Amino acid sequence: MIKFEKYSLIYLEHSSKWLNDPEIKFLTDTGDFTKEQQNKWFESLDTKEDYKIWGVCFDNIPIGAFGVKNIDYLDKSGEYWGYIGEKKYHGKGLGSIIMKGIIEKSITELGLKKLYLRVLPVNIAALSLYRKFGFQEIGFENEKIIMEKILI
Repeated sequence: MIKFEKYSLIYLEHSSKWLNDPEIKFLTDTGDFTKEQQNKWFESLDTKEDYKIWGVCFDNIPIGAFGVKNIDYLDKSGEYWGYIGEKKYHGKGLGSIIMKGIIEKSITELGLKKLYLRVLPVNIAALSLYRKFGFQEIGFENEKIIMEKILI
């Protein structure tokens, strides 16, 4: 059973481990960060209007996180990001459940009409998932493919 939850300190601790794994760090294009920087970022979450984040739990085990950043409420758009940090859950179809969840949350909770994302061309699994959910390639910037999906 998969659940989307408030991003809590438990997810923060797991994210530190996940985002320092060399493969996940590369695929998510995550820069280096200190524990202090991560804590400061976490403490700022409740004040961010243009950034929403959820933890992903499978059978009561935290396995990843996803969200929308750079939310523009005038344009009704935002940038999707997400990852499954627990590698033993890769390739199990959970990405599709997460995509359904982010699309629903983007429409119902955030009132968005468009999502876009950035993905490395070598991330074949993610590209396939995004295409499956109707994301279209619209450009290329800083070695990443930019894709978008009209929600409504």
